[in-house]
Amino acid sequence: MTHPAPADLMAVGVVAGTHGLRGDLKLRALPTAAPALPHLCELYLQAPDGSLTLHRILQSKPHKQHQLVRLAGLESLDAVQPLVGQTALARCQDLPAHPPGTNYWFELEGLTVIDKRRGPLGRVIGLFATGAHDILTVEGEYGEVLIPFIPQFVLKTDLAARELQVDLPDGLVPGDDAL
Repeated sequence: MTHPAPADLMAVGVVAGTHGLRGDLKLRALPTAAPALPHLCELYLQAPDGSLTLHRILQSKPHKQHQLVRLAGLESLDAVQPLVGQTALARCQDLPAHPPGTNYWFELEGLTVIDKRRGPLGRVIGLFATGAHDILTVEGEYGEVLIPFIPQFVLKTDLAARELQVDLPDGLVPGDDAL
């Protein structure tokens, strides 16, 4: 069976553990993917060696900070225990439409970040979650810049132009003292 190209998949979570005796997996959602998890019918699990396995989802429900997922054919604790630590991926085409003003990670990756005062800062290369909000990692002329992904700093996301317009406060960009 051939699998989709990596560009056609988005990481949606990590198997954080198991739950109960019926083989439920505890998926910890990755940034921007949490709203998609309850709507997926299938997902790929990526083993440490990079191999992908497609699984049909029998049941999916929220549980504390995780999404509990039961996969067809893996309905016992012994069957799912080896999956802990694997990355869960979904086909981008299977993701539900997101609310206006929000984006999936794969849509933000590679966007050029342009600051209102400084001009181009670089390209989005990463995204991670904190307890307060998501953080964009931008690499470019100023080195690595970490930008809180909040409305006060992120002014506009233009996917057609592949740009993210920001207005960053002093001190957030390395070398700000030169301004």
